[in-house]
Amino acid sequence: MASKLVNKTAEKVLANSPGSVFIMLSMLLVILSGCMAATIKPPVAELDHIRTVVVVPVESPPLEVTPDLIETRMPVYGHFNNMVLPAFLEEKIYSNPGGILIAGLIGGGDVVTAATLPRGHGAGLEAAATLQEHWTPTLELAREAASQLNAGGINATPSKDYYRLPMAAGDRNAYLGHWQAAIQQWYRQNTSPVDYSGVASADAVLEIGIGTYKIFAGQTSLQVLIKLVDPKSGRVIARTDKKMFSAEDSAQTLLSREGKAFKGLIAETGARLIDQGFSEIGLTQARLAQGSGE
Repeated sequence: MASKLVNKTAEKVLANSPGSVFIMLSMLLVILSGCMAATIKPPVAELDHIRTVVVVPVESPPLEVTPDLIETRMPVYGHFNNMVLPAFLEEKIYSNPGGILIAGLIGGGDVVTAATLPRGHGAGLEAAATLQEHWTPTLELAREAASQLNAGGINATPSKDYYRLPMAAGDRNAYLGHWQAAIQQWYRQNTSPVDYSGVASADAVLEIGIGTYKIFAGQTSLQVLIKLVDPKSGRVIARTDKKMFSAEDSAQTLLSREGKAFKGLIAETGARLIDQGFSEIGLTQARLAQGSGE
């Protein structure tokens, strides 16, 4: 409750706070958004029977970019913090060239338009094909996780479905507090609300999501969330989160040319975080040790 109150208060102040206050409050929001659940590291014996895994990507939040990109797309809005916002300036989720979904401001005559997200409410599985209109980072992470599991001796396959976050239909908007609340709700659950019993051929389901996902003053932050679920009981066997900061380049440079540099950075950073997460919970190391005869 306290973190929600601080988040709401800080975000209201951020909207109209320049300079050092803006920076301090932004850092506070980063810290609060990183508050997740405790890591669950199972004993090696519990992982020994896992030979097949289905990797399920979790719905991705939109990217947060600070300062807002409208200042570079439309310089006339470069000083909007110091004036009354015009009625035609709206906060929306829009698609950057390259399909990257961003939560930010859209102005009158803007070169970007509001994106249409898949409808639905409540947690559940939806066909991943419905996300193909936009670039979805967790789909990329799911493929990377499956690749690393296969290299570690576990037969892994990316799911054709994704896990839809538990959000009300009207909450899938540019207010990132809704997304963070839904992501934390999913991550903290010790039993999955999804019926995975139909995944009869898999010994476990690996759910992979994103927590922190932003570019702030040229620093890119990515937090990868991993949960290993028993498909028969729904019990969460393992859980961990890993986070990394990178100061590769400005948001404008990363997101130019259809976001090729940004997508590459997320892929590279995500791969490292997945490897660290698997190492922490012992998912691939135990199997590699078995293969080497240790």
